[in-house]
Amino acid sequence: MSWPEIVYLQPKITGLTSKFWEGLKNRKLLASKCNDCGERFFPPRGLCPKCLSENIGWVELSGKGRLHSWTEVHYLTPKPYMLGVIDLAEGIGRMVSRIEAKQEELEMDMPMRIDFIDVSDKLTLFIWKPDKLPRP
Repeated sequence: MSWPEIVYLQPKITGLTSKFWEGLKNRKLLASKCNDCGERFFPPRGLCPKCLSENIGWVELSGKGRLHSWTEVHYLTPKPYMLGVIDLAEGIGRMVSRIEAKQEELEMDMPMRIDFIDVSDKLTLFIWKPDKLPRP
């Protein structure tokens, strides 16, 4: 399915998430990092879950992960698409996102890599692809 067939909801970009969206525009997956204790966490938060500090910065993640679970979605699109749960390689959380692959290509715990989609001049989103597939 080509990307124009999908209708995108515009995210609410706030002071807390603006660096995350800016990172995607620059082809980087960013997570929050506590500048006091060094704890990394995703999704972005304004408070460190470990030490409760508000001194939060950003760190680039590898864009790698492992497929935890997936499902084929048959809703609001002309063709079904894959939606998956990815365990981030850094061990700091999971992401739910669209997967660019066919169901028969997917396996539990398989390596995944992030890719970026420019939806507009102002918005870049991400998808995950099996890491064993060749890059375009």
